[in-house]
Amino acid sequence: MNLYKIKFEHFAPKGSKAGIVTYLIATSDEAVYEWMKLDKSIDDNSICTGYVYHEEDEEIFDVYDSEYNVIGQESFKEKTIRLRGEIHDEEADVSDAYYGVTLYGWDLVTEEVSLGTIEKVKSLGINIETI
Repeated sequence: MNLYKIKFEHFAPKGSKAGIVTYLIATSDEAVYEWMKLDKSIDDNSICTGYVYHEEDEEIFDVYDSEYNVIGQESFKEKTIRLRGEIHDEEADVSDAYYGVTLYGWDLVTEEVSLGTIEKVKSLGINIETI
């Protein structure tokens, strides 16, 4: 099992903020994506990604190399998993932020985390969700 950090960045006309929503124990980046797609609530904070609706759109995105040549195409899900969330997408649109726009993403903290480590971190009061 791997330990992931689930994070957010919120943009609004009067300011922005960023932070960590929770930590998550999962087997892969795809498992994290599927968990986030469920729009979970953690300690009165909701993760509202809209991933389900993006998948329904069936939009295809071009993939570019370092010289900006198209080298392939991918679905929203494939793109989001590759980038580890919209928060890492340089092309994410935050211009329509009248009410605010929140982007989510994740980082791999460590691979093959032990049950003992998980319990120790939880005993320190750090929230860790599991799939």
